[in-house]
Amino acid sequence: MNSFKSINELIMNLYLLDQGEWIYANLELWNSDPKHTEFYYIPWDYIQNLNDNEIYLDEEDMEMPFIVQGLNLRGWMLVSSLDYIAQNKSNYGHDDNWFIDEINYYRVNDTFRT
Repeated sequence: MNSFKSINELIMNLYLLDQGEWIYANLELWNSDPKHTEFYYIPWDYIQNLNDNEIYLDEEDMEMPFIVQGLNLRGWMLVSSLDYIAQNKSNYGHDDNWFIDEINYYRVNDTFRT
């Protein structure tokens, strides 16, 4: 499990993450302050290696490590989807607002802008 203090820190470390895994975040915080949202990478293998007393079922009946209980985490985006958007970010320089808008567009529409 890894945590990232900002979207920029997450993007800088995407190459370390498995493309098929989920990134988790507090969605209320993401919607109100995306530049300062903390992200969690909690691979399936990590959860499977925990003891039963180290996991809980969240509100969506997903197994999560107790260490993140109370953070109101939900599945935010697949690593592969974020990586695709990040690869296109280079065309727009360091425009964080554009990047956040692209992420939100994908999260709402389940497709990338053309």
